Amino acid sequence: MPGATVEKRPGGKGDFRVEADGRLLWDKRGRDGGEFPEPAEILARLARR
Repeated sequence: MPGATVEKRPGGKGDFRVEADGRLLWDKRGRDGGEFPEPAEILARLARR
């Protein structure tokens, strides 16, 4: 995404979360069932927010 800033923060035990403007878009260990997202899925969720 043009103008986007990415920040990597340490997690633990397989954590993988994607957030934008404080909203959770993807949570590998939570609601999204343990899978890593495809880039297109993250972009789709960004577009819907």
